[in-house]
Amino acid sequence: MPPDVRTAAELGLREILREDYHRHYRSLTHPGLHVLAVYRFGQWRRSRGGAVGAAATVLYKALNNLVIRNVYGVELPDSARLGRRVLIGHHQAILIPPHCVIGDDCTVRHNLTIGYAGGSAAPDEVPHVGSRVELGPAVHLIGAITIGDDARIGPGSIVMTDIPPGATVFAAPARVMRPAST
Repeated sequence: MPPDVRTAAELGLREILREDYHRHYRSLTHPGLHVLAVYRFGQWRRSRGGAVGAAATVLYKALNNLVIRNVYGVELPDSARLGRRVLIGHHQAILIPPHCVIGDDCTVRHNLTIGYAGGSAAPDEVPHVGSRVELGPAVHLIGAITIGDDARIGPGSIVMTDIPPGATVFAAPARVMRPAST
């Protein structure tokens, strides 16, 4: 059987949530699954009109603002584009801005900041993350950069340039400093 190459937008809400559930260790209590469920619901409601669309919008905004942002500490607007089977391994202090693109099968960990260059909110000023990318804790991706497929960004890395596919990036190792003599 050939691999399923449909995009997240081409799948139905139930099917994409099933994939997210399996990616989050088949645990209905996993916070990352809750974050993605609200995000996917936000994506779904954009295609609905009338009373259903209006009610879905009210519910989405309440869940996103009150639960996802204030309880789980994740900012993930429905205008970001996440691929299939994204794993939010640890929640808290995750900022994914509007227009950001994250590919399929990526792993996101806590204290992640994805930011615009110079405060611009233009879609071409935000990082694009390829597929199967691992983002460690305390990673900062800044500006109009591209993170290639299969890249690994280690903990504490600040990335402001393009990263080629398959590359591994690490922050400088910690150094022990002697206390100042008095």
